[in-house]
Amino acid sequence: MLTPRILIIRNMDSTDVDLFALRSFCVLMDERSVSRAASRLGVGQSRMSRQLAQLRAYFADPLLVWAGGAMIPTPRALAVKDDLRQVVETLERLSSPPQNFDPATTQTTIVLVATGYMEHIFLTDVMNAVAAAAPGIGVKVRLPDRPQDVSALGRGELDFLIGWMTAPAPTLRSRLLFKDKLVCIARAAHPNLRDGLSYEKYLELPHVQYDIPGKTTTERLLQDRLARDGRQRNVKYHVQNPLTVAEIVANSDVIATVPEKFAARCRARYSLQTVDLPFSVPTVQNRAYWHESVHSDARNCWCRKILADVAKTI
Repeated sequence: MLTPRILIIRNMDSTDVDLFALRSFCVLMDERSVSRAASRLGVGQSRMSRQLAQLRAYFADPLLVWAGGAMIPTPRALAVKDDLRQVVETLERLSSPPQNFDPATTQTTIVLVATGYMEHIFLTDVMNAVAAAAPGIGVKVRLPDRPQDVSALGRGELDFLIGWMTAPAPTLRSRLLFKDKLVCIARAAHPNLRDGLSYEKYLELPHVQYDIPGKTTTERLLQDRLARDGRQRNVKYHVQNPLTVAEIVANSDVIATVPEKFAARCRARYSLQTVDLPFSVPTVQNRAYWHESVHSDARNCWCRKILADVAKTI
């Protein structure tokens, strides 16, 4: 099959040459024969002669001349042959269809952005699924930094942002993974919660908060909800690890507002109770976001399927 025509270079004093013409030059330099070059490329001898004429016109040089019963390259042909061969190899590689993505043999790293909560309740299972299906693929998780994250997705530095954005950039696509809700956790024997958790009690009790750079969507919505009443939580402790939140809550009278699925994981490890918030906040929409430019990429499609399959088990 002949390579599709690709115009690559133009000279004001001559005609254009295409990829096939340059391939013809390389084969002619190898074979030093129009008939053998034509046979090797699977075309007629007359077409190969026309290609040679086109090349001679473009380079304003005979390129190959008869001498002693054989075709001999001119100094001009010898001077450009290596550069043209590299051009042909590069263009053939660029014009070839992308190779199939084989997760079983591919060596690559998937870069994700997510909070520690999401890493604990979801991405650990994602990494286990990747390890089972693709031993050569690694996973790297980074903390969110939203304005920079969107730009990094566009530059290909990140593969996915896992979380929730109420107004994602128009350059992003997304898929809902699973829903969650915010709840309050406290130690099982908390003395102030025997009669439940009132709005005033929620605001008065000391809180511990897991912090990341900037604010998550859920944190912002929670603060906005309380701000409508001119109120805010009594946050006494700020930590960098979500499991530290559970440790502190389980061993003190401090409470915390966390995703329910995270609370469920913590109850299996600590003596905790989960209490509904005494006010309403929107349901958490945990989604995977990726850039439009990689929507059809085989690697990205495979990763999205892994994320979706694992999300069904959460």
